[in-house]
Amino acid sequence: MIIFAIESSHDDTSFALMENNKPIWMKTISQIEVHKKYGGTVPEIASRLHTLNIGKLIEELKTQINLFRIDVVAYTKGPGLIGSLHVGYVIANSLALYLNKPILPLNHLDGHFMSAFVGKDAIFPSLALIVSGGHSQMVYYKSVDDAKIVGETQDDAVGEAYDKVARKLGLGFPGGNLIDKIWITNNKKYTNTMTIPKTEGELDFSFSGIKTQITNEVNSCEMVKKAIDKKQLATEFQNTIIKYLKNKMELAIAKYKPKSIVLCGGVSANKGIRKMFEQLHENAFIPDMEYTTDNAMMIARLAYEKIKK
Repeated sequence: MIIFAIESSHDDTSFALMENNKPIWMKTISQIEVHKKYGGTVPEIASRLHTLNIGKLIEELKTQINLFRIDVVAYTKGPGLIGSLHVGYVIANSLALYLNKPILPLNHLDGHFMSAFVGKDAIFPSLALIVSGGHSQMVYYKSVDDAKIVGETQDDAVGEAYDKVARKLGLGFPGGNLIDKIWITNNKKYTNTMTIPKTEGELDFSFSGIKTQITNEVNSCEMVKKAIDKKQLATEFQNTIIKYLKNKMELAIAKYKPKSIVLCGGVSANKGIRKMFEQLHENAFIPDMEYTTDNAMMIARLAYEKIKK
């Protein structure tokens, strides 16, 4: 069974082919260089670029496979940017109609969860920590079709907090990779953490308070014309995030006793967070680096999990 998948929920245009649970081909066109100058994604620009990029990917897809060998067409239906999602929807539906093949509209976050199982068997029940620029959730999966959110952010997503802190420190965009690089070379020197936020729900998150501590420190230094130690602040910010996520996961693991745990979403590329997560459970799954950000292979893997039953 050959699955063709499209991911276009945000600012990455991605196509993938998967045969059963074996990746065949994937191509992703990123818009990050375009959006850098704005300090974040501009939805209208994103949807226009999807329209241009998807045409390029269609031409490349035709060099990879006879389209009539495709058995199923899958695409991301949401959540995401409306205009960006619509571009993927139109192409997926047009192709499925042309090929007379079934079509599967799929959830973007469930796709991130399955990204950890590309080429592997999923182990249920599973506890997923989904962390990205737009989402921060803890989800308990009894199966791919039976999931419930057991914890979520009450304000900023963790990736959003990284971007805002990086901007405040003058590091650039996107912030996650930049702060992680600083942390890698400085975490043995700077070991302190900031105040850990408290939430009403024991498994919920609040990242805005951590971000605000950085903002206040920078503002205080600027007021008295004191030099800002960007490396120290960036490192202690990530120290705090790692400790915070670790504490929440340990609580959830003790409560739900999952057979596996999954770290996924764009922030799962963070080397400090990955290292911490690997030590939490004997069956800890983290996607390969190429599947951490938005990609169509995770949508293909989700489609396979739903179809194979």
